[in-house]
Amino acid sequence: MPEGLEYMLQNVKDYMLNAIDTKDFMLREMAMYFAQNQGKMLRPRLTLFCGLIENPENVDMDELYRAAAGVEILHMSALVHDDILDEGEIRRGKPSINALYGRDKALLLGDYFYSCALRLMSNLSHTCILKEALRVIALMVEGEIKQQRQAFDFTTSIKDYIIRITYKTASLTSLSCFAGACTGKLPDDKVKLLVKMGQDLGKAYQIRDDIMDFMGDEQHLKKPASDLDQGTITLPMILLLKMTKPQNPHAIFSYIKNGQLRDGNWTAENEICVAQLKKAAVNKAAQYCNRFLTRCIKYLDNFPSCKIKENMAETIENIYIDT
Repeated sequence: MPEGLEYMLQNVKDYMLNAIDTKDFMLREMAMYFAQNQGKMLRPRLTLFCGLIENPENVDMDELYRAAAGVEILHMSALVHDDILDEGEIRRGKPSINALYGRDKALLLGDYFYSCALRLMSNLSHTCILKEALRVIALMVEGEIKQQRQAFDFTTSIKDYIIRITYKTASLTSLSCFAGACTGKLPDDKVKLLVKMGQDLGKAYQIRDDIMDFMGDEQHLKKPASDLDQGTITLPMILLLKMTKPQNPHAIFSYIKNGQLRDGNWTAENEICVAQLKKAAVNKAAQYCNRFLTRCIKYLDNFPSCKIKENMAETIENIYIDT
C-alpha cells in the first residue's frame, strides 16, 4: 500500500481512538485494548478506496475519515459480540475481551462501540450513511440468528449459507463501500456498482475464512478454529456432505471435527475416501470464493485507471485462493 494510503489509515485510527475515548477508566481500558489490536483494516480501506476512486480532489477528507472510522468501530462491536456468542478466548492472537474482563463487561463494550459508531455517522453530512448503517445492523443480527438456528442442521443448503453470510458479513463490507462512494459524491450508478463489489468481496472473504476454519488453520485465523465446535455449517462442509451423501451426516461431521469416524460401519477405506473428498470440497469452496472475487474485479472495470483503483484490485487479488 502506498505511503499516502498508510497515512490516511493512520488518520482513520486517530478518529477511531478519539471516538471511543471515555472518562470511565475501565471502559477506556477495554476499548483501547481492543482498538490497538487491529487487523487488516479491510473495511476502512474499502471506504477510502471508494471515496477516492474518482475526483479525489473534491473529497472532504475529514468526512471520509469519519465515515471509515465509523464503519470500523461498527465492525469492532460485531467482533466483541461474536466472541461472546462463540465463547471465544482469543482474538487476533491475543486474549479476547470476554476472556480478560468477563462476558458482562464484553457485552457492554460491544454496545458502547455501537453507540460510538452511530454517533460518528450521525455527524456526517450524508445522512443516508447513518440510515444504511442502521439497516445493516439489523441484517447482521438477522444473520447471526440464522447461523444459530442452522447450527448442526445438515440440511443447510448452499443458498441458505450464502444468504446467511450476505447478512452477517457482506452487509458490512457493502456498507463500507457505500459510505465511501457517498462521501466521494459518486453518481448513483457508480455507488450501486461499488456496493455490489463490497457485497461480493464480503462473501468471498467469509468463504475464505470458513475454509481456513474447516482446515483448522489457526495461524491464518489468529484464533482457535471454532465453527465445528459451534456446529456452524459452512460452505466446505455443505459441499462435503453433498459429495458423500452419508446416511449418518453426524459421522462425517465427527470425522472433520475430531479426525476420526465414530461409526462402527465405517472402514479405514471409508476414512481415506472422506479425507480425499474433504480436499475436493475445499477446492470447490475455493472456486466459489474466487468467482466472487472475479466479479469484484469486473466491477472495477467501470472506473478509470488510477493508483487507487490499482490498490483496490491488489487488495481483492490478495484474497484469491490457489486451486
